[in-house]
Amino acid sequence: MARPVDYAKREQLVAQATEVLARTGVIDTSLRALAAAMGTSARMLVHYFGSKENLILAVMNGLQHQHVPEPLLYSTPEELRQWCLDDWHEITRGAQRSRLRILEQVFGAACGQDSPYARYTADTLAQLVRNAQLRMEAIGMPPPVAETRARLTLAAIQGLVIDYFTTDDPDRVDDTYRRLVDDLVLAPFEAAAPASRQRRTPSAAKSPVKTTKSRASPRPGG
Repeated sequence: MARPVDYAKREQLVAQATEVLARTGVIDTSLRALAAAMGTSARMLVHYFGSKENLILAVMNGLQHQHVPEPLLYSTPEELRQWCLDDWHEITRGAQRSRLRILEQVFGAACGQDSPYARYTADTLAQLVRNAQLRMEAIGMPPPVAETRARLTLAAIQGLVIDYFTTDDPDRVDDTYRRLVDDLVLAPFEAAAPASRQRRTPSAAKSPVKTTKSRASPRPGG
């Protein structure tokens, strides 16, 4: 008969694995080596998680719940800029540094064919894009512009994080990030129309035209 799962013990193992993987790396650490570094056995980890990949996913899901909450929204570009700078400090030097080291490795491993991390990576990226888009929309940016900038910004940050963790010149990376915020995230944009206003078609913006004399062709897609 299988032993019942001790959920408190499981959470303790996830926390220990998080600390170890941030130091040793995800890809090159075997389950046996991971267990030894955690002060437990590979058999114990298999009992609670089934495989190394499932343990890593448990680590990532726990970190995601802690660090990817619903976004705080700001009403001015200045407030959003300050949040961007504070967040960069957190992920490169602060409490989220270890998480980002693991996250970047998981994202890289997700590119492998039939990777067990592919679904997690896709869901996480979608959530991060959504959060960034909501923050940009909150300062009046039109949704299509906000979505495009959110995707481009997230892609750029992925590269800058890797650059920061491997460079001998972190000040250069910091400066590049600030320019990303100022030149892309907060670049000038035409504010979105208030939600209560209905968008008028070009024909509606002109003086009324009698329908009996209209010769206009219908627009593609209605």
